[in-house]
Amino acid sequence: MSRSTNSPTRNFLEEGAVPVISGKNASGLTRRTILGGAIAAPFVLRSGRALADEALSVRVDFAPWGVQSALHLSMAKGWFKEDGLRIDLQDGTGTLNTINLVAAGNVDVGLVQLGMLAIARSQGLPVTSFAGFLRKGDLATLVDAKTGPKTPKELAGKKIVCFANSPWAPFVDVYLKRIGFSRGEGPDKVNVVMVSPAAMVPTYASGGADGFMSLKEFGEPYVAKERPARSILAADVGIAFPSYGLIATDETLKKRKDLLAKLVANQSRAWQYIFADPAHIDEGAKAIMANRPDKQLNFDILRGQTALCKEFFDTENTKGKPLGWQSPDDWKKTLAMMVEAGQAKADANINDFFTNDLVKS
Repeated sequence: MSRSTNSPTRNFLEEGAVPVISGKNASGLTRRTILGGAIAAPFVLRSGRALADEALSVRVDFAPWGVQSALHLSMAKGWFKEDGLRIDLQDGTGTLNTINLVAAGNVDVGLVQLGMLAIARSQGLPVTSFAGFLRKGDLATLVDAKTGPKTPKELAGKKIVCFANSPWAPFVDVYLKRIGFSRGEGPDKVNVVMVSPAAMVPTYASGGADGFMSLKEFGEPYVAKERPARSILAADVGIAFPSYGLIATDETLKKRKDLLAKLVANQSRAWQYIFADPAHIDEGAKAIMANRPDKQLNFDILRGQTALCKEFFDTENTKGKPLGWQSPDDWKKTLAMMVEAGQAKADANINDFFTNDLVKS
């Protein structure tokens, strides 16, 4: 089954195989590799120029999809220019790849899954989240909307596909343990099969698997026409971490704080605009298509993904707080879960993971 003319995230599936930063075996990307890259590509001091005249490179996680709507909308409407921002908006080839590029000083800002940042920070990379937009955990097992399981317990005996460099990968075993199962074939196990990124969704859509592990806001619209899915959220059993937000190195946060604060305010405005009116959600999807005319994007999928992002804006701890603000309590829970998964040390300091200094109260 080909999705080359229908999917806004064809490159997400084809280019998703990037090295994993997780656990003791970092699949080729070590702390020395990253920090060595940072030394090889040092920050350039930007003295003698006004902040408004400086370019700021912003790299997203993957090929265009709905979580990037606010960035593309600000580009299309000229809001970046209004705010004195000159943005170089780059597509990515994976959250981990973007984190590595930011850590090495090759990119100023990343829009990434913040749980992966916590793993990278735990391994010594000097990256920090300075704004959280999707602050609720969005990892999900997506199953057939009509005939599939409705609860985690009903995953027993099912075949679920994932890929090795997925944000899910470091937490699969902890998740299965929490719902009372382990990996494997049989009526009392869950058969989690790792496939290539390009094969994951087609395997599910063609009936070759009972479900796939992804993100709700990404996956449900993606398969809506071929095999509609419902999501079983991992957050319901405590496998959760802040989702999408903006990251930069400690050095960039120090030297370009005012510029980054402008970016936070700009993106908060864009997201608030998008969800102020259903027609604005359409605008967000169309902005992506207008900025990336060569990507063969699908409006319905992009719109669906953008709309579902709102579900993940708030946790109980962020309600009433400005968009972008991150909860220390949510990060404490994230750290505890990552320690359980072997992805962080118990003595890690959550204040190294995030800052709210750039978010206007």
